[in-house]
Amino acid sequence: MGESKTSASGSIAPGVVYMRVRETTTLYAGMKPFHAVSLTLGGDSVSRVDGHESEQVPGSMQLKEPGQIHRVLRRATPGSFQIVSFDAQLIERACQARGLGARARLSTLQLEPGDARAAAFRRLHHLVLARAHVLSPPDEFTTEAVVAEAIDTYASLLADVGTSTKYGNSSKSRLRASVQRARAFLLDHFTENVTLDALADHARADKFHLCRAFTAELGLPPYAFLTQARIAEARVLLRRGVRPSELAPRLGFCDQSQMHRHFVRIVGCTPGAYADSTVGRT
Repeated sequence: MGESKTSASGSIAPGVVYMRVRETTTLYAGMKPFHAVSLTLGGDSVSRVDGHESEQVPGSMQLKEPGQIHRVLRRATPGSFQIVSFDAQLIERACQARGLGARARLSTLQLEPGDARAAAFRRLHHLVLARAHVLSPPDEFTTEAVVAEAIDTYASLLADVGTSTKYGNSSKSRLRASVQRARAFLLDHFTENVTLDALADHARADKFHLCRAFTAELGLPPYAFLTQARIAEARVLLRRGVRPSELAPRLGFCDQSQMHRHFVRIVGCTPGAYADSTVGRT
């Protein structure tokens, strides 16, 4: 599906990491495991997030939250972008400070160039870019302040949307109700032995119709979505220091070899290599 090259990656503060990709032609498709803000540095593309389609141009900011199914549909030219991701605990603390509960989800998925709401995110991305210049790296206090401002801004773009799921649906979601219910069920029960009948009962839909609608709207069938959710959580756990050998029983996989096989297919490296890297792949 194309090629991409990570030009830089690293951590700028506890629980805050970045990755910069230059001149990619890859049409990414997968589930987002982290809260993040992505800045388009170059190239034009069109992506689809949970049924919402949008165009990215230089200066666009995409907001991401765990559980999203993100698909790059096409690229007019090779793209370059930088993504900064935040551990869930940081976002949770910012939400608590604003009086938001666990149901808070993104109220918008993209900020266009010139949008005043993106000012703090632009400062964060500029700070990350400045770190590449050895002669003038930002000091620790500046870094802490810029990171805190960006996290608070991210929390300001969240809203309680009335769902009890771990990941939920953004208010921009255009998924039909049965697909939303099925998606929520899978994200709440991905460590369990889920059956199609149980999923259909929760979604209040015929299981054959549900499978067709789920695949049409999210781009992958329910069983593949379930695997994506498990691997997304594996990435979170690995970042927190959980050993690769401990993942399979915690995530609902039959055994370690099954988990390892899916991880390599979806992430592109072994769980051990991901854990050993500074950032992994966001």
